[in-house]
Amino acid sequence: MYGLVNQAMKDLVLERFGESRWTEICSGASCPTDDFELMKSYPDALTYGLVGSASRVLQVDAGVLLEQFGEYWIRFTAEKGYGELLLLFGKDFQSCLRNLNHMHARMGAMMPELQPPRFLVEEEAPGKLLLKYFSKRAGLAPMVVGLLRGLAQRHGNQVSIVHHARQEGQDHECFSITIHA
Repeated sequence: MYGLVNQAMKDLVLERFGESRWTEICSGASCPTDDFELMKSYPDALTYGLVGSASRVLQVDAGVLLEQFGEYWIRFTAEKGYGELLLLFGKDFQSCLRNLNHMHARMGAMMPELQPPRFLVEEEAPGKLLLKYFSKRAGLAPMVVGLLRGLAQRHGNQVSIVHHARQEGQDHECFSITIHA
């Protein structure tokens, strides 16, 4: 994953738990405490190691931590200059979701080693969506829940999200999203 992801994790921990906890997390993940190069690709194992160590050190379930990180990621990327990019791909929550693949394709031009997920959005009824999430990376469904919640908040929406367990043989995760008026 790109350093942008790891730096966001660092900033989240520093903001909520302080530098001593970050140092402890890095020690547990055998990772330097320095800032990450935002546009440099790092092994996925480093990111997974940080999440695992943070879960142990902070005594927070990894899924809960990933969900919190997903929400934080939306704010972090907006502050790092990517907020306008989000607006280019949708002026509202639903259109933004429908254009996530286009956004990732655009980012791939700047980040040649990017391995983004793929999304398929289906409208089940007005205000009710089914999001299919395809990724080479396992275990990130809780982060998607946080990302969806953060993206909805950014567009002034409240949402309820239900993650449906992956069925045997399925190549994707499913999320039911209800947008509240």
